[in-house]
Amino acid sequence: MPPAAVLGPVVLPLVAAAVIAVFGLAGMNLGRVAAAVGAWGSAIALVVAWLPVRSSLELLLGQLGYGSSLDLRIDSVSFAFGLMIVVPAALLLTLQPRTWPEAAVSLLGVAAAMAAVEAGGVVLSAIAGGTAATLAVIVLDTEDSRASRPSWSMLLAGWLALSWVGAILQVDGGTAVYSAVPLAAVTGPVFTLLAAAAILASSLFPWRTWPSQLWTRPSLRAAGITVATLYPLGFYLLVRAYELGNGRYPHPAFNVLLALLGLAAAVAAAARAQAVSSRREFLGEVIPGLGGFALTALALGTPLGLVAGLVLLGTASALVACLALLPDRAGIASLVTIAAAVGLPPGIVFGARVIGIEATFEAGDFLGLIGVASAAVWATWMVGGARAIGLPGGRGHPLNETFPRVSMLIAALTIVAGPGVAAVQLGFANPVASEVMQSSAGSLSGGLTSVITVSSVLPAVTLFVPLLGLAVLFYAVTSLSAIRTQARPAIFQLPASGALVRARAAIRAATLPEQYRSILSIRELESAAAGGSPVLWLAALLALVFAVTR
Repeated sequence: MPPAAVLGPVVLPLVAAAVIAVFGLAGMNLGRVAAAVGAWGSAIALVVAWLPVRSSLELLLGQLGYGSSLDLRIDSVSFAFGLMIVVPAALLLTLQPRTWPEAAVSLLGVAAAMAAVEAGGVVLSAIAGGTAATLAVIVLDTEDSRASRPSWSMLLAGWLALSWVGAILQVDGGTAVYSAVPLAAVTGPVFTLLAAAAILASSLFPWRTWPSQLWTRPSLRAAGITVATLYPLGFYLLVRAYELGNGRYPHPAFNVLLALLGLAAAVAAAARAQAVSSRREFLGEVIPGLGGFALTALALGTPLGLVAGLVLLGTASALVACLALLPDRAGIASLVTIAAAVGLPPGIVFGARVIGIEATFEAGDFLGLIGVASAAVWATWMVGGARAIGLPGGRGHPLNETFPRVSMLIAALTIVAGPGVAAVQLGFANPVASEVMQSSAGSLSGGLTSVITVSSVLPAVTLFVPLLGLAVLFYAVTSLSAIRTQARPAIFQLPASGALVRARAAIRAATLPEQYRSILSIRELESAAAGGSPVLWLAALLALVFAVTR
């Protein structure tokens, strides 16, 4: 495979965006066809570049400045995260109608996110990630400037922190390339900054942030694309951190703290999900909840935990498209989606959660207690999902953006794929663990039918296939009308929710003296970014990174 093949997943969406923009300026909207060609072309190019050889493919295009290289690489890590980004984005761009500016900017965001995961070094990841975050803000404001959206300054802060990490590694270690950074350069303070960048990039906090807030928008076109392109990037940085540290984080305390943060995020999402007043609010907590469980598994520092987290992230990426296409009404599509999201047996979420909890027990010590707590949180999700069946739909969004059959198909596939969790682990997640944890990857074993751990064996096919048969039989002999859809009271209320609302209102009501508003208005700066040319802000970000790396 020629090294130039690594350009395909990034260049094809850029070309499609340029074609859409040219025809759009001429008064012709190419619509979903050109957007679909660009996005699916990126996915196909990624598969074609990786699968035939299944080994690292690298292309050096030059220098960014003083040792920082413009290096693109496709390996098992970039392949896995590239699929998480481009497949749901391609599905949404294919089905949902968009104006030509929305389609063009969305494709630019896909290209930037793909460049971030294909980047061979920290600096280029920071540049591409910051570009993707800026484009996400632009596409959200282009769709509806009055609807909820993440703060551009908050999104960009994580990527500026990552560029700082790249500068430190460049100075102290002589390089910021993931596979070449000296182990001595990855110190505790450097890793702390990198972890903070990852947490900010995906907003992995134990309170309600943009991955759930975006689902309250009247239209979910831009919300789905934003979550699909930005949310996996923080996890990508944490996985690459294992490669920087030769298969481990600088200190076990980092594993514990990140696992606790993931557990806190999952607990908070479950607490909010079981107390919501509409089905869309519940579904808005699905991605943060799965992300919290995935962070807990990834942070364990073991190959088994890493593959469990990757399977959860892959399923979450599929559910992003599912949620964006799901109509706000009761029916079989909503029922199947909720069942898939909460991890009803024998779905792949169920299998991944079992593997993740087993990984915490095998890690031992305090991490075993985290596994017990995560099992309790999982039970809360189950109860919250049962309650969500009887909730009203929500605000509703345009019917021409919803495709209940496609949404139900995606959700059903995640349930049917449960017996294949061993095959998914073997072909999708194990290569990533072998790439970033080379010293301990030999502990991974099993084939297409079973997941073998140090202390147990999970016979995925022989255990899950009978469960799947029972579920199909139950569906065949039971009428949907037998499922009670009355709204149930919440398990417990959130006493702090009212205080948080009042605190936010007080902060928003705070004002500055008139003479300082022009220089301290973050909102005006964000509006300028959203209304300005992406090329201008990309050039500014490149100039900043160049200045930092000198």
